[in-house]
Amino acid sequence: MSFSARFPLLRRSRRYGFTLIELMVVIAIIALLIAILLPSLQAARQHAKNVHCGSNLHHVGLAVANYLFSSNGTYPPSYAYPTNEDGFWTPKEQSNTKPFGYIHWSHFMYQSGEVGHEAFQCPNADHGGAPRTNPGLEPRDWEAGQVDQNGDKTVNELEDKQAPRMSYTANATIMPRNKFTSGLSGGQRVNVFVKESEIKRIGDTILVTEFLDNWKALGVQQGDGIESKSHRPISPFLHVGSGGNEYKAPPSAPGFIYGTPTDQDTYGLLPLSEVRTKVNILDYTSGIPQINAIGRHHPTVDAIYRERFGGSTNFLFGDAHVENMTIIESVAKRKWGDRYYGISGRSEVMNMSKVYNVNGRP
Repeated sequence: MSFSARFPLLRRSRRYGFTLIELMVVIAIIALLIAILLPSLQAARQHAKNVHCGSNLHHVGLAVANYLFSSNGTYPPSYAYPTNEDGFWTPKEQSNTKPFGYIHWSHFMYQSGEVGHEAFQCPNADHGGAPRTNPGLEPRDWEAGQVDQNGDKTVNELEDKQAPRMSYTANATIMPRNKFTSGLSGGQRVNVFVKESEIKRIGDTILVTEFLDNWKALGVQQGDGIESKSHRPISPFLHVGSGGNEYKAPPSAPGFIYGTPTDQDTYGLLPLSEVRTKVNILDYTSGIPQINAIGRHHPTVDAIYRERFGGSTNFLFGDAHVENMTIIESVAKRKWGDRYYGISGRSEVMNMSKVYNVNGRP
């Protein structure tokens, strides 16, 4: 008997490897599986972000409801100029020099522990949202190319009483700006506080929505930098007499309208490609309707709308529920209210009849 027969485990074994063709087939199968699964994974990740964003917005709505309970049913202003470092302010005594920066409506929510800073962020937005006008001492709260209200580019002690990152903006007709005197408004009209009981269709009226995920478009050019204006609210209305400057119209002059007199199809909404190159769209001096500052970074099934204007938006309503729709749909269905509640003088909306062309198609 041979040695190899006596000890079979010691026989030389032949090892077979993959051929080049077999390797190429395996690689092709793996690549095909990745191509099939990757869009699904990306869609799932995007869906999770959208749900997170909507959930944060809902929690903000609950915080507003708790605030109303403790404020005799009166909404806060979108922002004001405090008169000391503690955030004390009064409607009539606000200095245009803003020595202590801004106090934002988000501060009234988290100050009492109703909601945390993170609730005002959306994971779809870069860094969670736009920075404060005056970010303060923390470098991560600043953006490259940003300057504060004094033109400073570096960290300093001036810090707004506002969530560090802001993805949401208020309906200016319910949570108005701080222009409670003619000296602040620069016109014949002034802002007034709004009570929840004044709003006729509270569950069908938008209270808060999402900002455009481009902080520079929300800011103004100051020297060689951009000053963020993330404290400002959005009004979907124009006055038929004074246009975007709602304070300039005589108090007895009607009225406000959705859209512009010449545009009742797209309501002044610009293509997303154009908006990304603009600044100062939150101010009437830009000539751009403020609805262009609303975010549009969630999926929509309307391919034509998506190609032209971008995605859909989350909207928080007065009863704290959240709905997802396009910007044009929110305006066409008159979801922003039937009055400019937060301004003195005649404030009715003149074109309240609903428009059913909500796709913004030419």
